[in-house]
This record gives sequence, structure tokens and C-alpha cells, in this order.
Amino acid sequence: MNRRNGQAAKRTRALDPDQGGSQSSHYNRQGEQSRSPFRKFIPLLFIAVVGLLIAREEVPAVAEWWQKTFSPESWRAHNTCKQAVMDSSGEGKYVRVVEAGRVHDTMDGRYVEGLLVVELAANGAEERAEYNCYLDKAGKLFRLNRKSARN
Repeated sequence: MNRRNGQAAKRTRALDPDQGGSQSSHYNRQGEQSRSPFRKFIPLLFIAVVGLLIAREEVPAVAEWWQKTFSPESWRAHNTCKQAVMDSSGEGKYVRVVEAGRVHDTMDGRYVEGLLVVELAANGAEERAEYNCYLDKAGKLFRLNRKSARN
């Protein structure tokens, strides 16, 4: 056994540094270089994106942030229409938006369809109302239509 160890030691001394034992370390370096340190974060990034997409559908504040960030013109139309509904409901009434509605582009401006709100009436009962809102090209309110919605 001692003799074999001696022969192996002579062989490694006889080989050039780039021929002998450095080949295995060279392969290890290539493997380490191909692995990016950001590779660990790919699953976390994927989970975060999926979570954001779910939150956009389920959480109104996230949906509003998404709309404000990625379609600001539509967000402005929604806000103008919501403010017009709040102003038209009168002093002392409590109004809650149930559905924000859909924004459509027209030749003359924007049209917000199906803004569903719940108003607290004087007797304490809730009344549902659906509003359609027409805005001009400058984003100013042109017309606001109210339609009572059935529960």
C-alpha cells in the first residue's frame, strides 16, 4: 500500500499543473460560474408576481394602485366619476362604491359604465344605484346618469 501511494505521488509531480489535479477544479469553477447568485431569488420572484396578480383582483387598494400606475387616464376617469357621484348624493349621505365600473374610450372622451354604489338612506336602509358617467376630452364631467339598481 505504501508503494502505491509513492507511485501516485511521483505521477502527480511529473504532470504539469494544468494537466493533473487542476482539471477537476477547472470543471468545478465552470459549474460555479454558471450558477448565478440570483438563481435563488427566481422562485421568490415568481411567487411575488403571482401574489400581486391575485391581490390585484381581490384587494381594492391594490387594484387602484395597479390602475393608477399602468393606466393613469382610466384611473382619472374613475376618480372624476366617483367624485361626481359623491357630490350628487347630497350632504349627509354615506356612499360606498361596490363596483368601479368599466372605462370606455369614445370619440368625444371617456365613458364610465356601471359604477355601482350603495347609499345609506335616511331610514337606515341601503339603496343600490348604478351610475354612468360621460367625460369630455379634457376629463371634465359632461353628464352623469343615475339608475336605481335592484338588490
